[in-house]
Amino acid sequence: MLALGWGWFVAAQHSSAQESEASEYAVKAAFIVSFPKYVDWPAEEFTDANSPIIIGVLGETKVTRDLQRVIAGRVVNGRELILKRLAPGEEETAIFNILFVPAEEQRRALNFLAKHKRGALTIGESDDFLESGGIICLRRRNQKISLEVNLASAGSAGIRLSSKLLGVASAVKGRSN
Repeated sequence: MLALGWGWFVAAQHSSAQESEASEYAVKAAFIVSFPKYVDWPAEEFTDANSPIIIGVLGETKVTRDLQRVIAGRVVNGRELILKRLAPGEEETAIFNILFVPAEEQRRALNFLAKHKRGALTIGESDDFLESGGIICLRRRNQKISLEVNLASAGSAGIRLSSKLLGVASAVKGRSN
């Protein structure tokens, strides 16, 4: 799926600016939906083998529509994917396994990111997302979406990321040699 996400973006590179922006969010949605295949959550994160993977989205973002479309009927590792929009402040109490923080909402999420909620895979898109405590950053660079990872934040959240995921990352911070 990671390759499929990249393929979508490459095919859209020759489009107009508006189509390019739409493609950017479609690619980000494809990445977000693929990540559960490459993540090991703490055992206590799910009540049973059929518990869904809940993807929380902070605030209103252009990626939400694409996520709704991509998630529809999707099952990953035997778990249904569910999308949940989070209102201001709800990130502190809501139940989710993945939290997408759009650039315009990062300031609101700084306190949450600093706490490294156990079991929450945090994904963002702003330049300083990883430095703020996020785990994965999807950044637009040279008409492509690059994937960057903060292993220290993943470890603090009790999350293990697959070497396959790390292999496609353009940058991995907190890697021990």
